[in-house]
Amino acid sequence: MENYVDEIMRKLDTSDVFEIAESVGVRIVYESWHPTTIGEFERKTRTIRVNRIALEKSDNAETLEKEIIAHELGHFYAIDLRLEQKKEEKFARAFAERLLENYG
Repeated sequence: MENYVDEIMRKLDTSDVFEIAESVGVRIVYESWHPTTIGEFERKTRTIRVNRIALEKSDNAETLEKEIIAHELGHFYAIDLRLEQKKEEKFARAFAERLLENYG
């Protein structure tokens, strides 16, 4: 996983989640819904949806926002891997963790 994420950061010359999303054509939108989830990735429209309510309830909204986007970018990059749901979720968590280790 580390090599995969490192290669993406090298290729795009950034570890900034907003820059990565823009570079790969993933939109980020902010919506409000009951916080059963804090973020979602919609494959069909290549859109990351961030739950505004979760951010408002957070003690550190800026960090949470980056964590959500990094995790959902993991789902974006998992598309071609065609993983089962549990494995994709594990991939997205590991992807976000590695990306955020190098954030900035």
